[in-house]
Amino acid sequence: MFLTLSLLAPRPSPLRPLLAVLALALGLLCAPAPAPAAAMRPAALLAAMSLEEKVGQIFMVWFEGPTVSPDTDALIRERHLGGVILYAAPGNVVSPRQVATLTAGLQETAAGTRLGLGLLVGVDQEGGPVARLRQGFTVFPSQMAQAAAGRPDLVRRAAAATGRELAAVGVNVDFAPVADVNVNPANPVIGIRSFGSDPAAVSRLAAAATAGYREAGVVCTPKHFPGHGDTAVDSHVGLPRVDHDAAMLARVDFPPFRASFAAGAPAVMTAHVLSPALEPEALPATLSRRVLTGVLRDRLGFSGAIFTDSLGMGAVAATFGTPEAAVLSLAAGADVLLIGADVGRPAAERLEAMDRVAAAVRSGRVPMARLDAAALAVLRLKERYGLLHAASFSKPARGFETRLATPDSAALARDIATQALTAFGPVAPALPAGRDSGTLVVRPRLGREAVDAEAEAGILAWSGPRTLFLPADPGEADLARAVAQAGPARRVILLVTDARGKAGQRRLAEALSGAAGDRLCLVAAQSPYDLPLLPRAGARLATYGETEAGMAALGRALFTNFRPTGRCPVELPQAETQTHS
Repeated sequence: MFLTLSLLAPRPSPLRPLLAVLALALGLLCAPAPAPAAAMRPAALLAAMSLEEKVGQIFMVWFEGPTVSPDTDALIRERHLGGVILYAAPGNVVSPRQVATLTAGLQETAAGTRLGLGLLVGVDQEGGPVARLRQGFTVFPSQMAQAAAGRPDLVRRAAAATGRELAAVGVNVDFAPVADVNVNPANPVIGIRSFGSDPAAVSRLAAAATAGYREAGVVCTPKHFPGHGDTAVDSHVGLPRVDHDAAMLARVDFPPFRASFAAGAPAVMTAHVLSPALEPEALPATLSRRVLTGVLRDRLGFSGAIFTDSLGMGAVAATFGTPEAAVLSLAAGADVLLIGADVGRPAAERLEAMDRVAAAVRSGRVPMARLDAAALAVLRLKERYGLLHAASFSKPARGFETRLATPDSAALARDIATQALTAFGPVAPALPAGRDSGTLVVRPRLGREAVDAEAEAGILAWSGPRTLFLPADPGEADLARAVAQAGPARRVILLVTDARGKAGQRRLAEALSGAAGDRLCLVAAQSPYDLPLLPRAGARLATYGETEAGMAALGRALFTNFRPTGRCPVELPQAETQTHS
């Protein structure tokens, strides 16, 4: 049309400018509009990303404060951060409303970036002693307590309820369940966080928990692969070693992970442990290509996202350094490089780790294809859980408070805690005790402020018995005070929180046993592994943790004719269990 007009017009026409504008407009209308990032599939997003954006997406890091600070804003906007992890210690957790406002603010900041990708927002909410969100949330009994109750359906429901509460305040990743088979009584870091020492039972319950998180629409990360259940060193402070041979790994450590994967786990978390049977070159599993790619990917067939445990933990930070560990773990096959708020690690390491990874890719030390695979795994995880579009989460969910600590969740927690209570032998003549001043309740503190506060509040709620709260490792003066008060008491109840680690608690138990005899009820308030270390008593119970629900259930066992029905889910050494009879 325009060509014909130009041939017919012997000289410039006043219509030409108008026709040119119309042609331009028509061209713009016909041209395909660029797709918004939220509408793009992961492969297209990856193709649109710079190297720096890819590096940022594979990092999940801690930050300080209850709000989006300038430092955190810069991490998201300038470093293209893929995710964050919340902790109480750096001030991220104050109240449910504050957490909901914080996560919305983080996503609003992410929405303002070039691609507007949503953030992974994670937390450790296992239940029992490891739960970052406590006040205003349902804190379910520990995994070992859930196992003692013996009901996979309760495990699934607890995980689903936990996931719904996390989602209500904008948390979309729970670093749970613990899939470790705790076969070492001296394990200083797993213990009651595990479902127990029987691989088959742990497998059933890990799968049930995974199903619950799937039901709630929250990412879960069974942990800690290839297994942290037979360690004597806490990987937060040192490098543990697991000397299981290939057959034992296949029989004990791997089954819960296989079961979780079969149940649809979208992710997994690695362990900072040496496993010579899998990696002969003294590399922690998190940094080992043989473990992450050769075993986890190739042998077990896991296709989801691989999260590292925190690269600020002593096991790797003190041996390789956090920035170098980030490079090594990415090269080994990890997809999400987690840097948590580990004691003594400087905040600057987060940026140093990102810079080290970017430099390693530029130099060819880490192939670009490996970075692409990791970034694509993150994008696919976000797509699967509807997290690609940060703007969708930039305001707190309407009415989120009504989904927290609901009566149904509280009743479920109490049901689990009640069914978990375990008696080792007869409970008479020590129980039931009187709910009056003739009963003395003694508890050494655990040394964890949140757990101690909840436990002591639960004891005081029993209303009537006299109470004596002691230091975590009682001295001679503490023992003398306890014995003096125990002498005239009709019943004495001792809640032991760490007899294996605190000699003062063992001496306290011996002293009270001598003073009260069969009038003494010993309660392993945290780990059942404490019981074999304690002296004879009129009754011996295990609660597997001191949550609000657990303390209410314990009160029922102590002051009524209730008979505990829980079954201990760990095997205690035979030589030690003889004292139970």
